[in-house]
Amino acid sequence: MFDLSELSPEKLVLLIAKAKQILYPEAVIVGDEMECSQCHQRGVPSLVEDGMTVTHDLDALSAERIAARGWDGSSSAVSEEGEWLVLECPHCFQWHRIPENAELEWL
Repeated sequence: MFDLSELSPEKLVLLIAKAKQILYPEAVIVGDEMECSQCHQRGVPSLVEDGMTVTHDLDALSAERIAARGWDGSSSAVSEEGEWLVLECPHCFQWHRIPENAELEWL
């Protein structure tokens, strides 16, 4: 067990970011689908925000480009304070990091 109370807020943020890199493997995009690292099935993932209840509309998916439509502000019950965008497997709901070389485009 680690005593996290001795860490500064800045170091805690870095620790959480590093942990998320380990917990959420980088997505493998094959054609217009993602291959899940956990269940190994292919499908069109959801684009979600860690720390949010928002699911964005995924418009296009490839290894080079992800195009999505975001929250339009119409719901007062949801804020725009998500921390990290991830791709969620449609079969087992495992989260994956967006590939580093993929361009994210908001439509």
